[in-house]
Amino acid sequence: MIDPQWWPLGLAALAVLAGAVSVRTTGMGFALLSSPFLVMALGPFEGILVTNVCGIVAALLNLIVIHRDLDWRRAAKVVPAGIVGTVPGALLVLWLPAPVLAITISLLVIAGLLFTIVSRSLQVPNSFWVGAGGGFASGLMTVTAGVGGPGLVVYALATQWEHRSFAATAQLHFAVLGVAALLTKGALPTLPVTGWALLLGMLVVGLIGGNALARRVHGARAMQWVIVIAMAGATLSLIQGLVQL
Repeated sequence: MIDPQWWPLGLAALAVLAGAVSVRTTGMGFALLSSPFLVMALGPFEGILVTNVCGIVAALLNLIVIHRDLDWRRAAKVVPAGIVGTVPGALLVLWLPAPVLAITISLLVIAGLLFTIVSRSLQVPNSFWVGAGGGFASGLMTVTAGVGGPGLVVYALATQWEHRSFAATAQLHFAVLGVAALLTKGALPTLPVTGWALLLGMLVVGLIGGNALARRVHGARAMQWVIVIAMAGATLSLIQGLVQL
């Protein structure tokens, strides 16, 4: 008979596997797919910490494979702005009721996604301030809602950012924000060595499997999945806020 104590770790491993497949295939979605199950398996605090650490590792490993597509000019706009966005995000969490904040930001992101989808022919110039706005929104939402992808996707859609370049640059962005989140919490997960070995092993397997899928999903189709994941993340954050009211 399987030791009951292994069931939570098994659930966590499957969550990491799903998140790794998503991030390698589309460039995002690790936290969205894995964090609910990691929290269920390991508890709210430990689960989010494990999500942060595994998300950083997944982004960096993915970046090693696709680093040639990284757009350093766009990264110079979105990454620093994302770090700046975590500061007011942390303050807003302290000052405003978390449910109200999550609902407000989620509605703004959903509205932005819907607007950019409907007006795909309307291209916004890729200026410094547009890129900084996208990065800032991503950092703000990372702290307040736990999902930083939707803010970056709105910027990508509005400026018609090519998917390969978006996916590579997003890895650097998410890795930096993940480190910032860990520094803000001032804590690390307390999993045993065997637990880390299992999770990191499943993460690598997921990235390899996602790599095979990525070869079959290109360009516009991949960006469609990015939009779906971003909308799901914003909707999940909205529902959580409504439930907590």
